[in-house]
Amino acid sequence: PGAPAAEPGGRVKPPAGKEAAPAADPVVELCAFRVGDEEYVVDLKRVREVVPPLPVRPVPRAPESIEGVVDLRGEVIPLVDVRRRFGLPEAPRSRKARLLVTRIEGRVQALLVDAVLEVMRIPRSAIRPAPALPGADGPRLFLGACGGTAAGARSGDARLRLLLNVKALTRPIGPEALEAARALAAE
Repeated sequence: PGAPAAEPGGRVKPPAGKEAAPAADPVVELCAFRVGDEEYVVDLKRVREVVPPLPVRPVPRAPESIEGVVDLRGEVIPLVDVRRRFGLPEAPRSRKARLLVTRIEGRVQALLVDAVLEVMRIPRSAIRPAPALPGADGPRLFLGACGGTAAGARSGDARLRLLLNVKALTRPIGPEALEAARALAAE
């Protein structure tokens, strides 16, 4: 009488009145970085390593999104200058500039950013969905947002950080989508 009953398929049904507790809100790790005056995050699982900038070799007829390639310990990696990709004005490279070496769909790609800020551990529920941006018919550049005044944001974490879709960086982005994203970040 005290043993739980088995459901079809062999799963054990919890005793009456003792329903399974909801799964805890999973924690996600995000790598925060700065480009221009704005801060962004990417899923830390996509980041292989962070290195100082390396010399860039231009590649003739490369897609517009690819700045060139870098040689990282004998591995030739395509480079996306995120500042340029977002249509921001060129600025002198600071000592804080870094390459985020990422893995995307089995490929390695480096992202040139102005500074790497921190690794954040936040509950998944603290990531709000990205709003639909006008003119964003192609791949979504941003997957969500965290920080700001969202529930679950750490105290003192007042900056809104956009969760960047690393895959979309190498695909065409319309100027309307970039403008809408800048407006969202400025709110």
